[in-house]
Amino acid sequence: MTQKGYEGAVAVVTGGASGIGAAVVDKLRVAGARVLIADLTPAGPDSFVVDVADAESVAALAVTLREQSGRCDLLVNSAGVAEVGNILECSEQAWARVFDVNVRGVWQTSRHVLPLMPVGSAIVNVASGAGLRPIPNMAAYVASKAAVIGLSRAMALDHAASGIRVNCVCPGLVDTPLAANTQHHRSRESQQAVAEFDGYLVKRLASAEEIADAVCYLGSPAAGYVTGATLAVDGGRTLH
Repeated sequence: MTQKGYEGAVAVVTGGASGIGAAVVDKLRVAGARVLIADLTPAGPDSFVVDVADAESVAALAVTLREQSGRCDLLVNSAGVAEVGNILECSEQAWARVFDVNVRGVWQTSRHVLPLMPVGSAIVNVASGAGLRPIPNMAAYVASKAAVIGLSRAMALDHAASGIRVNCVCPGLVDTPLAANTQHHRSRESQQAVAEFDGYLVKRLASAEEIADAVCYLGSPAAGYVTGATLAVDGGRTLH
């Protein structure tokens, strides 16, 4: 990512108050972009309380964006939730919540912001390496992230004629509050596997900033020939 790539750009980052989203916000602002944070929890300037699972909430964000900026050059769909359990253990309410935020949230935010995106704009959706190679006892999360990967590809195909690129980033283990909380609720065996970085070629946690670097690259003019891509930033876990 370069200063030149984002100077004067307008970006929207869902889930931008913490974790990967917050790291993306920081990098975009350093690069000269004006960033609107859409999150349940306000975080600093240009923050808006938005529930990506609620249509009225997202529509209100789009109205504010139109009134304040008139356009969006980059949309990063980073808001997400996780639920531990296989399909027998995951309640109907929990399953619905995961899909409402992780999948419907991407669909809903994108469809409200897309009309404000000029030629040359980009969308980057944050999925997960779990959507490429499942992890045990996380059925709702795995299924939702696989859906985000498929949705990203469909969006890239459908909106190429409008000059809008759509790509997807699939993180592995990342040092974020959401990941830490999720691991805390998993089985002892799963926790041990994570502690040993079982299946990972790079035996450590990624920082949120490392994932943000990938997001900001895909959203920048430097990636102008990249669309419909699914970039695994997961320490090599999905390689095998």
